[in-house]
Amino acid sequence: MKRKVSVKTKRSETRRWFGSWSNEYDATLGSISFHKGILDLAARLAGVKDGSRVLDIGCGTGLSSLKLLAKADCTVTGIDSSRKMLSIMKKKIKKLGLEARVCCKLSDFSSLKFRDNAFDIIVSTVALHHIRDKSVPLKRFYRFLKPGGRLVIGDVDMDTSGKHTDIKRLLRILDVLKDEWVPALKEAGTGAFRRMFVNGVKHILNEGEYCVSFKGWARLCRRAGFRVVAVKPVPRHNSFKVLLAVKPA
Repeated sequence: MKRKVSVKTKRSETRRWFGSWSNEYDATLGSISFHKGILDLAARLAGVKDGSRVLDIGCGTGLSSLKLLAKADCTVTGIDSSRKMLSIMKKKIKKLGLEARVCCKLSDFSSLKFRDNAFDIIVSTVALHHIRDKSVPLKRFYRFLKPGGRLVIGDVDMDTSGKHTDIKRLLRILDVLKDEWVPALKEAGTGAFRRMFVNGVKHILNEGEYCVSFKGWARLCRRAGFRVVAVKPVPRHNSFKVLLAVKPA
């Protein structure tokens, strides 16, 4: 008999997984060209300006936040559910003397609480695929953004819906995963490949990973009230994309 795993248990398992990854995250996923490309493109599309208030969802070790902070004299609130990831981010921020411009909060997606119209920009890179029902955070993001505010989502363009026993589904996912695995092995070595390979299995089995295509993301954003402005592929890595959506003024 198949054991049913609760959403709460899956969230806990995901936190432990990223906690175990925290010390090597920057040297593995963070060092691979497709991931760097996602961060660069997301930072460009965010259009951050001096005085912008930015919310970084799933900030991890701060790789995306630091790119945004380098773009303009903005402030960033970084949210992540991994205490170990946030600890690394805080050390970076302190070393760079950016404490006055950054606030780090330990929280998962289901516990986000901010006032309406609090942010000019919300950015999330390779994080929202951990949420099964994506309509819930998108509705919250809509409230948190000021009129005219920008939502930027960067992730792998992969649809993992369907039955796990469906061979066509498996082959569809594997066709995208090779675009993660090959650069990981080539650019960051066997340690990074091992991490990405295990993470790929989690995608296939939906063990805390629930990817949708960017056509799906665009559809979900429109349903939440956003106007989708652009969906851009990462240069030289077409399996990875960044979406820009705007809350109507």
